[in-house]
Amino acid sequence: MMNFLIVMTGIFLAGLSIGTMPALNARLSFPFIYIFLLTITILPLIIGIIIGAAFFYWLPIFFMKIGLFLFVLLVIVYFFKAYHPSFGYFPYQGHQHWIIISLFYLLLGIEFAAYGFSAWFLLLVIPWAAGGMFAGFILMNKLLIHFRFLKLIHFVPIFLFIVLAFLKLV
Repeated sequence: MMNFLIVMTGIFLAGLSIGTMPALNARLSFPFIYIFLLTITILPLIIGIIIGAAFFYWLPIFFMKIGLFLFVLLVIVYFFKAYHPSFGYFPYQGHQHWIIISLFYLLLGIEFAAYGFSAWFLLLVIPWAAGGMFAGFILMNKLLIHFRFLKLIHFVPIFLFIVLAFLKLV
C-alpha cells in the first residue's frame, strides 16, 4: 500500500511540475497547451505501463528508482538551462523538451508496472495525472498573481522536480 501511495504521489507531483511550466509562457493558449501536454504525457504513461508489464516486470525496484532519480536530475538540468524569461521553459523552436517530457512519463509508467500494480489502476492514474497538471497550472497562475515581483517564482517547476527526485529515492 505504501508503494502505491509513493508512486501515485510521484505521478501527481510530476503532473504538478509539468503543469506549472506553461503558465510561465503567455504566448501559449491554455486549452491547446493543456490538451497537448495531456497527449504527450498520458499516452507515454499508458505505453510505459503496458511495456513495463510485458517486459520489465523482472526489473528490481531499486534500479528503477535510481534510474528515475538520475533522469529527473537530467530533466532539472535541462529545464534550468532551457529557461528563458520571454519564452518560459518551452522554447519557441525545437522539440527536445517535448521528447524529454514524454520519455520521463514513459519511465514513470515502466516504474508503475515494475511495482506489479494491476493495469486496472490506469483508470485511477489517468485522471490523477491530468488533475495534477491542471492543479499545477492553476497553482502557478495564483503564485504569479500574488508574488508578481518575486524573481524566484519562475523556478517553482524546478523546485517541484527536485522534490520529485528525492521522492523517487524513498
